[in-house]
Amino acid sequence: MKKTQPDILEQANKRYDACLSADNENFTNARADLKFLNGDHWPEDAKKLRKAERRPCLTINKLPAFVRQITNDQRQNRPSIHVHPVDDDADRDVANILEGMIRHIEYDSDAASCYDTSVHLATASGRGFFRLITDYESPESFDQVIKFDRIRNACSVHIDPSSKCPAGSDARYCFVDSTAPVSEIAAEYPSSAYAKASGDEEKDLLITEYYCVHETPDELLLLSNGETGLRSDLIEMPEGVTVLKSRKTARKEIKWYKLAGQGYVDSGVSRTRTRQQKLSEVLEETTLPFDWIPVFQVTGNELDIDGEVTYSGMVRDAKDSQLMYDYWMTSATEEVSMRPKTPYIGAEGQFAGFEEQWRQANVRTFSYLEYKPKTVNGTLAPAPSRQPMADVPSGVLQMAMHASDEIKQTTGVYDASLGARGNETSGKAIQSRKRQGDLSNFHYTDNLNKTLIHCGRVLISGVRRVYSGPRMVRTMGEDEKPGFEKINQPQRQVVEQPDGQLAVAEKIINDVTVGQYDVVVKAGPSYSTLREESLDAMIEVGQSWPKLMDVAGDEVIEAMDWPGAERIAKRIKRTMPADLIAEDDEGEAQIPQQTKQLMQQAGDKIEELQQALQQALAELEKSQSNAALELEKERIRAENRLDVEEVKGWISSQLQSIRAPMLALEAQQAIRKDDTARPVSQPAENAPNGTLE
Repeated sequence: MKKTQPDILEQANKRYDACLSADNENFTNARADLKFLNGDHWPEDAKKLRKAERRPCLTINKLPAFVRQITNDQRQNRPSIHVHPVDDDADRDVANILEGMIRHIEYDSDAASCYDTSVHLATASGRGFFRLITDYESPESFDQVIKFDRIRNACSVHIDPSSKCPAGSDARYCFVDSTAPVSEIAAEYPSSAYAKASGDEEKDLLITEYYCVHETPDELLLLSNGETGLRSDLIEMPEGVTVLKSRKTARKEIKWYKLAGQGYVDSGVSRTRTRQQKLSEVLEETTLPFDWIPVFQVTGNELDIDGEVTYSGMVRDAKDSQLMYDYWMTSATEEVSMRPKTPYIGAEGQFAGFEEQWRQANVRTFSYLEYKPKTVNGTLAPAPSRQPMADVPSGVLQMAMHASDEIKQTTGVYDASLGARGNETSGKAIQSRKRQGDLSNFHYTDNLNKTLIHCGRVLISGVRRVYSGPRMVRTMGEDEKPGFEKINQPQRQVVEQPDGQLAVAEKIINDVTVGQYDVVVKAGPSYSTLREESLDAMIEVGQSWPKLMDVAGDEVIEAMDWPGAERIAKRIKRTMPADLIAEDDEGEAQIPQQTKQLMQQAGDKIEELQQALQQALAELEKSQSNAALELEKERIRAENRLDVEEVKGWISSQLQSIRAPMLALEAQQAIRKDDTARPVSQPAENAPNGTLE
C-alpha cells in the first residue's frame, strides 16, 4: 500500500527524533574534536582573560601530524574491490566485467576522495560517511550510471540507532541533511509551498534526504520442478507443477524522499535540523535500484555501554596531553619574556657624559660605547659589562617534553612512525618500531575495508538494475588501463535438441543481471607502485645473477616505465630461445598451426551458415501464410542440417589427413626424449624396430 505524504512525514519526523536522541552526545563530542584538531585548544574564558592581561596564549598543534600518519598510510595502500562468481548462473568472465565496471565507477566519480574523507573523519571524530547516487550518463543520454558521492560533514548523517553492523548494512532508515536557498527550491519545485513565499528567496532552507527500507508482505514458493520464486512474480502455475514448500517473506524496496524542514537557517550555525524544525513537505520521491540503503559508515573507536554507543577517534584521548603541552610551552615563553633585560654594571662615574647612549644600549645597536675610566682605591675599575641572563626554566620545559610523550602514547604514533631517528640502527629494528604505530591504529583502515565489502555488494545490486539493458560500458583493468565491454547482448544461436533436431535459441552474452557474486576487498600499494617495486627487485636479482636478462629480459624491460619499453621488450623476446617462450594457455600451444587454421576456417563457415539461417528466418517471419511459413522453416532447417553435416565431414577429413603426420611427430619426439635420457655407453635394449604403431 502506497503511503500518503502525511504518513511519510509522520514516520520521518518520528525516526529523525530517535536519531537525534541517540546521536546528540556523539555529535557534540565530534564537533568538539574537529574544532580541537583545527587548533581551537584553549577554553574561551582562558583566552579572553589572557588577552585582557596581554599574556601569551600559544597553540602548538601537534595532532594533525599524528592524524595524517594514519590517513596518508591509507592513501598509500588503496583498497580494491574484487568480484568472484558463486552459483551456476554466475560466470568468471562476467565477474571480471563487473570488477572492471566497479573500478571505472570508482575512477570516474573520484571514489578515492570519498574513502580519504571518511577515514579522516573516523580518525579525527569517530565516524565518516559516503554514499552512492545515480545520475544520467550525460545531458544527451537516457542511460543512467552509478556514482560515488562524498560527504564532508559527518554530523549531517543520521543513521538508524538500532543498526549493529559497523558499515550500516542492517540500517532500516537514514537521513542526510543539507541546505539550499529558497530561490533554488522554488525554481526546481514550482508546486512547493516555498515557491509562493516572498521576501525569503535568499534565505537557506533545511533539506533532508530520507532513505528507508519499504517491505511488502509476500510468500516464497518452492515448485515441484525445482524453481523458487515469490508468489507475486508467479503469473500462472505451469501444467503439472505443484507447490512443494512455502514460507512467509517480504519484498524489499529502498525508498528515497527529499523533504523540506520548517524554518530557515542562518550562515555560520549548525546545518542539522532541531526538534523544533519539523519536516513539513515531501518535495520528491523515488525507488532506488539497490538492495540496501546506499549510505556507508566508516567507524573509528566504537564502545557500547549499557546500550549507549559512543564513537571516538584519535583526537579525543589526546586532547588533554595536547592542552598540557600548550600550557607548559606558554608558561615557559611567558616566564622568559617577562624577565627584565640584564643591565650593564659599571663603577660610579664611568657613564658620565655618555648617559644617553648607555640608556639606549638595550634597545639600539651602537658600533661602540664610550666610558670614563675610574679608579677605586687606587685600582683601575674594569669596563662596564652586561650581567649574564638567568637560566631557561628547565623544569617547565621538562614538563612540556613529558606532555609531548603523552601525546605519542595516547595516539599510538611514536617517533619512528613520524620519521624521527631513534636508537634503532638496523632496518629491521626501524621497521619493527614503525609497525608498533601501524598496529595500534590499524583498525581505522581495516574498518574502511569492511565497509567496502558491503559497498561492493550494493554496487553489484545496483549494476543489475541500472545497467540491465544491452549497452557498451566502460571498464578499467588492474593496470589502470581503460577498456570497453558489451553487456546483456542478445545473440541467436543454432543449438541441437535432444531429439537431434536443430533449433534457433536466443542467449544473452555477458548477462550482468543473473548469478550470485561474492565481494573481496584487498588493500595494498597501487599498480604503478607495485610495478616500480617489481622492477627494483628484478634489477637487484639481475645484478647477482646476470643470466636473468638472457631468460627473462623481455619481462625486465616491459616493467620499465619509459617510452618504447614495450617495443624493445618484444624485440628482445624474438631473440630468446624458442623453448623459453611459451603460451599462457598450454593447451593452445600444443595444437599445430595447420590445425589452428582448419579450426578457424571451420568456425568461419559455421558462423556464415548461422548468419544465413538467421537472415532467412527473419524474412520468413514477415510472411503472411503461417502454413507456408512452417514449411519454409522446415526446409531451411533441413538444408542447414545438411550444410552443418557437410562442414563436420569436411573438418573430420581434414583432421584425418593430418593425423598421421602428427602421430609420426609424436613418435619422433618420444624417441628423441628416450635417447636423451639414456646414457651413451648403454645400448638401447627396447629401441623401436623402425615401425610406428
